[in-house]
Amino acid sequence: MVVNAMERIMIDLLYEYKTALQMTCTCEECLNDVLALVLNRVQPRYVTNPEKVAYVKAEFVDKQQMTTLIVNLAECAKMVSDMPRCENYVRGE
Repeated sequence: MVVNAMERIMIDLLYEYKTALQMTCTCEECLNDVLALVLNRVQPRYVTNPEKVAYVKAEFVDKQQMTTLIVNLAECAKMVSDMPRCENYVRGE
């Protein structure tokens, strides 16, 4: 099985910072939109075993690299917050 370690890392960061991101809507659809956007911005890192994601995550102990991931996440969260596509958001009111 091949796993994109960055997907697991970004999911963890999204849920860790969900409140701090102050999104307009945090429904599953909006969170998935944020995740899709951010995963298109970061370089994928593949592992052959989900348990090896920790090895990739360990590379992000460097504060600058982790900050870059969080900034990307925040930018994508803002994009989704500015124009949510979910049914929870009523447009034009």
